[in-house]
Amino acid sequence: MIGFFRRFFSSKFGVVFAILFIALIGLAFALADVSAPGGSLGGGTSLAQVDGEDIGEERIQTLLNRALQDARQQQPGIDMNAFIADGALDDALDAEIRNAALRAFASDNGLVVSKRLIDGVIASIPAFQGLTGEFDETSFRQILQQQNLGEEEVRRDLAGPTFLRLILGPVTAAARVSASVARPYAGLLLEERRGLVIAVPSATMPQGNPPTAAELNTFYNENERRYTLPERRKARYAAFSLDQLTVPDPTEAQVRTYYRENSDQYGSGETRTLSQVILPNEAEARAFHDAVRGGSSFAAEADARDFPLSATRVVGTTEAAFGRAADDAIATAAFAADEGDLLEPMRSGLGWHVVQVADINRRNQVSLGSVRAEIVQALREQLRNETLAEFYLEIENALDDGATLEEVADAKGLTLQETPLLAPNGADPSRPDYRPDAGLRPILEAAFTMDEDEDPLVVPIEENRSYALVDVTQIARSAPQPLARIRPVITRDFLADRASRRAQRVAAGIAAKINNGISVGQAISEAAIDLPPPQPAQATRRAISEQGRNVPAPVRLMFRMAENTAKLVRLPQDRGWFVVVLDTIERNTDQITEGIVAATQQQFAQVTATEYAEQFVGAVLAEYEATRDEEAIRAFSNRLTGRAN
Repeated sequence: MIGFFRRFFSSKFGVVFAILFIALIGLAFALADVSAPGGSLGGGTSLAQVDGEDIGEERIQTLLNRALQDARQQQPGIDMNAFIADGALDDALDAEIRNAALRAFASDNGLVVSKRLIDGVIASIPAFQGLTGEFDETSFRQILQQQNLGEEEVRRDLAGPTFLRLILGPVTAAARVSASVARPYAGLLLEERRGLVIAVPSATMPQGNPPTAAELNTFYNENERRYTLPERRKARYAAFSLDQLTVPDPTEAQVRTYYRENSDQYGSGETRTLSQVILPNEAEARAFHDAVRGGSSFAAEADARDFPLSATRVVGTTEAAFGRAADDAIATAAFAADEGDLLEPMRSGLGWHVVQVADINRRNQVSLGSVRAEIVQALREQLRNETLAEFYLEIENALDDGATLEEVADAKGLTLQETPLLAPNGADPSRPDYRPDAGLRPILEAAFTMDEDEDPLVVPIEENRSYALVDVTQIARSAPQPLARIRPVITRDFLADRASRRAQRVAAGIAAKINNGISVGQAISEAAIDLPPPQPAQATRRAISEQGRNVPAPVRLMFRMAENTAKLVRLPQDRGWFVVVLDTIERNTDQITEGIVAATQQQFAQVTATEYAEQFVGAVLAEYEATRDEEAIRAFSNRLTGRAN
């Protein structure tokens, strides 16, 4: 669900949240009604307590299940055991402890996320808006049904980011770094390093004697997790799509009704483009207002306060839409003003608004004949969605009434299919050449959240177009493969590992000799192995910063070394080792420009904002100390990983 809302927020609110909460947005996932402290967050055994609020295991399991689904998009084979081993349980519990502490702080300081504020957030989400750009109740309800969400759950999860914006906005607003501080770091970006890279591939190492049975057994035991099959599941499913359904054509009466009900779009009306900033207090708002009234431009003053242009422009809004997003009184004043007028600072639940009317667009009424084709198309799409939603709800209702997957499929004329035992990524370990159909991915994702005795689920395959009823018929738990069955694979991996360790010893010997003053050529010659010739390497710190993860490991290592030294780093895919030799470091401080300094200041400002936010949250955690039940946490972890007695 969180991913569902993250996609919506990326359109209108992404810039704001990225600036303010880049490191802390995860804290928002569980923030509920901050005006109601105490009680329990999630049912089941309490794992921790903060200021009288219990953090229950059911809530943590829900978060873990969601996080595991997200992780499987990057690591398709990961299961709950590996997820817990990587620290996911501690991460989820720590996040909930932080959330509970922030809720307690908010309650003690009278901070409340009102229902009206969340109404405005919901109305601003593009997916919930109709063709007119206004909030559409039908679209809202349909999407909630398709995502299997309740309205209260939606409001609770949307309250989190809104709360963080209110509480952390003032904390991070003053995050700035002076040019004198940024300049030395800007100089580092221009630093250039040169050296050599010597490859020592495992393939160049002598193979040696075949491994003994004892060696293979030891290697297998030491690497058992490497040969452990992930959990696999067999699922039955029945797919249905919009193409299978009969959709009626719009009637003339529906066309005329749509035209009449959308008079704000087709009738005469007015939209305005507004410039707006929201500041935390009246003094800052008044200073901004006076600067613009004194002759400075609105954009220049906003930029001086680090407001991005996209966050200060409200383009083509109606009075009603602006009222929902800001405040009715502010909207009334903005639509009563003339073009170019600057409004006096006004206060809403978000802060102090300074608004200037940038443009006024008045339109004449559009005739029905000129927009008939457009309306028919819109109605046809609406009828398609309604027909699909009705078919979807009929299936959901049948399942809720106790019908089996076979009964629903038969009643609706759907074809039942079954997958083999598959891993989360769709692989079949018994058939390496098996390639699942692309449509199976969402079906498998759903199957790996279900138990064998759980009722069938309806899951989306292609949003608003195709779905599937899914049922799990068999679960094969994660387990290591017997050595006897995979002996050839173990032998291959043993030989590769032995060659890699030999390559490491050779590479370490070369590096040690270079570090002792022996020339590169002599060190390679004394290794007595036929190696590829050394390759030159050269880069600036700015270049590797811009390329990110695309920078080869040897080049990245050069920027963590001292001049005239050698170090080791692995070849890709564990195929051997590199010896990296750094020859020269050249610092081009005379090439520093004001643009580079400004860019460095901006990067530091973002880091500093994050640090301010983290320090604030740390202070809250110190004030509202958590009590963890380590015994309950261990028992919960054992149940999740199947180790419970």
